[in-house]
Amino acid sequence: MSRLTPESRPRLAPGCRLSERSGETVALLLPESILRLNGPGLRIVQACDGVKTLGEIVQLLETEYASAAPERVREDTLRFLELLHAKRAVDF
Repeated sequence: MSRLTPESRPRLAPGCRLSERSGETVALLLPESILRLNGPGLRIVQACDGVKTLGEIVQLLETEYASAAPERVREDTLRFLELLHAKRAVDF
């Protein structure tokens, strides 16, 4: 399993940033690639400010996506953050 815990504070890695130009799809700019974001993926990245804990991010998403099962929200959030970490886009 990952080293993520409910107390982890995910943040964008150095050299990564969101591009939110008016009229364009939001993208996460990585040093060697671009990841287009929308829906829950976008909300997760926006919440990765280094201040909010993983637990707080999951709670935020559970509230926003109340029709989804809480376990699924947690698992999907963890899986997405692990993917971003593997791409060196997010640090914990």
